[in-house]
Amino acid sequence: MKHTLLLDETKCRLFINENAGWQNAIKAQVKEIPQLKIMLENVQNADIVNGPADKTGTDIFFNSELMQQQNEMKKLDEAIEEQQKRLLQDCDLKNQQDIDAFCTQDILRQRIKAIEKTYIDLKCNFMNYLSTIS
Repeated sequence: MKHTLLLDETKCRLFINENAGWQNAIKAQVKEIPQLKIMLENVQNADIVNGPADKTGTDIFFNSELMQQQNEMKKLDEAIEEQQKRLLQDCDLKNQQDIDAFCTQDILRQRIKAIEKTYIDLKCNFMNYLSTIS
């Protein structure tokens, strides 16, 4: 089996579809973050009524982590969008020698894998935290 690094139209379209799927996942997660922040605010507001608990450090931590996650997702979405433009241009120009497109695609795969894992871990820890303080 011979492996080549030619970016034919089939591979180009495959990468474009792969990126579109990632962008949809990122958009869904970015949409969810404000809802998680509201949940945290509701817990903080309940403390005002029920008396404060010693958890402000944890609240600040989760607020910070959610903001950082949202920023990282936006940066990744911008990088994917840039790659999409490059791939569309490569398809139009029939540029089959764009090795940088292959490398960038591999890097994006690693970034999406890392950011999704981080998000899942953060959300799980966040929900565990909320369940313990109610």
